Amino acid sequence: MTRDRTPSPPPLGAVDRRTLLRAGGGLVAAASLAGCGFFDTEPEGGQSSGGSKGREAPALKKQADAGKLPKVADRLPDTPLKVTPLEKTGAYGGTWHSAMVTQEDVTWLHTSLGYEPLVAWAADWQGVAKTEMVPNVCEKYEVRGDGKEFVFTLRPGLKWSDGEPVTTDDFEFAFRDYNTDADINNKGVYELWLSKSGKPARFEKVDERTVRYVYDEPKPGFLEEIAGTSGVAMLMPAHYLRQFHPGHGKNAEALAKKAGHDGWTDYMILRVDPWANPDLPTLNPWVARNEIGEGSSLVAERNPYYWKVDPDGSQLPYIDKVIVEIIQDVEVEVLKVTNGDLDMQLNNFGTIRNKPVIARSRDKGGYRLIEVEPDLANTVIIGFNQTHPDPEKRRLFANKDFRIGLSHAIDRQKIIDTIFGGQGEPWQCGPVEGNELYDAELGTQYTEYSEARANQALDRAGFTRRGGDGVRRTEDGDPLSFTVLVVSDQPDQVDALDLIRADWKKVGVEANIQRLAETLYWERVEAGQSEAASWQGGSFDLRTGAGGNHYYLPSNPRGSSRFGGEWAKWYTRDGKDGERPPARIREQLDLFDRMRATFDPKEALGLAQKILDITKEQFYYIGISTPPSEYGIVRTHVHNVPKRFSGALVAQAPGPSNPSTYFFSGKA
Repeated sequence: MTRDRTPSPPPLGAVDRRTLLRAGGGLVAAASLAGCGFFDTEPEGGQSSGGSKGREAPALKKQADAGKLPKVADRLPDTPLKVTPLEKTGAYGGTWHSAMVTQEDVTWLHTSLGYEPLVAWAADWQGVAKTEMVPNVCEKYEVRGDGKEFVFTLRPGLKWSDGEPVTTDDFEFAFRDYNTDADINNKGVYELWLSKSGKPARFEKVDERTVRYVYDEPKPGFLEEIAGTSGVAMLMPAHYLRQFHPGHGKNAEALAKKAGHDGWTDYMILRVDPWANPDLPTLNPWVARNEIGEGSSLVAERNPYYWKVDPDGSQLPYIDKVIVEIIQDVEVEVLKVTNGDLDMQLNNFGTIRNKPVIARSRDKGGYRLIEVEPDLANTVIIGFNQTHPDPEKRRLFANKDFRIGLSHAIDRQKIIDTIFGGQGEPWQCGPVEGNELYDAELGTQYTEYSEARANQALDRAGFTRRGGDGVRRTEDGDPLSFTVLVVSDQPDQVDALDLIRADWKKVGVEANIQRLAETLYWERVEAGQSEAASWQGGSFDLRTGAGGNHYYLPSNPRGSSRFGGEWAKWYTRDGKDGERPPARIREQLDLFDRMRATFDPKEALGLAQKILDITKEQFYYIGISTPPSEYGIVRTHVHNVPKRFSGALVAQAPGPSNPSTYFFSGKA
C-alpha cells in the first residue's frame, strides 16, 4: 500500500512529521511486563493452541491460577467492548510475523498493532463523511452545542497494561502537560486543541469517569481526527509519565540528562513513543518488549489487561505475539512475502511492478491477495508555476489554453500500458470513482489524445509560428520550451515524463526533464524556482487538515508551490507574504475556510464540491491516469482478515478491522 508522499503540517507543534509518526501515540503506548514469562510456552509459527477456548489465553490462565496475575474478571473492565469477528470466533495462540521497511515505517506499527483511539472508525469504510464513528476506549461520547463541546466517558474498571486504572487524570495529563504544554510545543500548539482565538479549549473533569472539551466555536473534524490519525493523544498514562515532566517530577531534568538528552522535552517526546519506550503502559492488544532499533525486530506480546472480548466473552487478542522484522528495502520484503515468511502485510510492496511475482508465488507462499483501494488520485501530475518570478514564464504557465493543448497531446493509454501494466484510466487530478467527491467531468476533461485538438489549443494560446525544427516560437521568437523537475527515485514518474516529452515534441513544444534528489527537488520547488514539476496526485481532505487540498487549491505553501506557491503564502500568512490570488481563486479559498469551519459533514461535503467546481475551471494540474489497484497479502491459515481495505491514510487500515480478532487455524 503506497501513500501520498507530500508532507503535511505536523499534528504536534514541537514535533516534525517524522517524529510525530514515532511519538504521536500516547493512546497507543506500550508497556514493559518485566517478570511475566507467560509467553514462553506459547506455540510459534502460526500454530493454534487448539482445545477449548475458555475466557482467556491458556498461558494467562496459568499465571492467574498461580497468583501471578489477577483473575481475568478482575483484569477486564466492568463493561468490556464486545467485538464481533469478521468470520468467526477464533482460537488462542501463534505468532504474527510481519515487517516494516526501515525504522521510519512506524505507521504500520500504529495501524496494525496500536489502533486504539478514543473513538474509532467502523470497519466498513465509506469515506470520512459517511463512515460511522463508534466508541472504542471510551464507553460513550456526546457532541453538544452544535460541535462546541465534546464529552467522553471512560469504561468503568478500564486498566493500563501494567494493571493501573485508567482515570480522568490521564486525559488531563495528555491535554495540559503534553498537547498544550508551551515548552513541548515550542513551535506552536497544534490547532486541534485551540479555539480560533488561539487559546486552548477549556478542559474539565465532569466526574471520576467523564471529561469534556469546550471550544469557543464549533470544532469541525475533531472526532474524525481522533479516529483518523495516529498522532492524536487523548489519553496518556499520567501515573507513569509524571516523573518526566518538571511540573510533577522534581527529577525530570536529571532523568533526561542521565538518558543523554539536552532537556526534559526531548526525553518526554521519546517517553510517550510506544515503540521507543517499552516501559510505557498501553491500551493496545500487544505491548512492545523491546525498543525499536534494539535488534532486528520489534517484538510485541499479549496485553493481559486488554479490554476487548469476543461474543463468547473470551478476552482478546487471540494471537499471542507479533514479530515485526525491520528490513532495509522493499525488495527484501517482496522476497519474504513470496517465501511465505509474512502472515499479513499491507504496506510498501503492493505495486504494479511487483504484482506478477507476488501473484505467481501465491501457492508457494500459501497466501491470498488483499485488495487495497488506492490512496492516490493520480499516478503522475504536472504543475506549471503560475506565480513564477519571471513575468514572461508566468504568463505562459497561466495560459489555460497552453495547458489544455499539452494535455490533449499526451497519449495516456500508451503510458498506462507501458508503465502501469494496463491498469488505470486516463484521468486528471481529481478524486477517483468510489470517493465521496468523485466527479467524472473533472477527471476526464482534456484527456482525449488528439494532436489536432492539441494544436488548436496551442494556436489559441498564441503560439502559431514554428521554427525550422518544428518547435513553436514565443512572441520574442524563442523556442517554446520549459523544464520539468522530477524526483529521481520515482521511476514511474521518470519513465512517464520521457514518453510525455516525446508527445509534446510532436505538437511543437520542447520539454527538458531534470531529475533531482528529493531534497533538492523541494528546495527548488518551494523557492518558486521551478517552471514545472511532477508528483503523484492525492485525494481531497474533507476533514483532517489542509495537507492534501493543495492539489485542488493553493492552501499549502509547500505542496501548492508546483502551481501557485505565492498564492498559498498569501493565504496561510494572512496576506502578509506572497501574492494576492485572482478573484476566482480567492473565492475558492473562502469556500475552503467555510468548509473547514462547518461542523455538519454533509454541509462540508457540499462546500467541497463547490471548491472542486472551481478546480475544474482553473485546471491547475495536468494528470495522467487513475492509480493501479494495490494489494496486500494474508496467509491462508489466518482468519478474520477482510478481503479489501481502503488505502487512504485517514482510514488507518488495518486498525478498524480489529486485528485483535485475527487468529490462526493450525499450520500453513
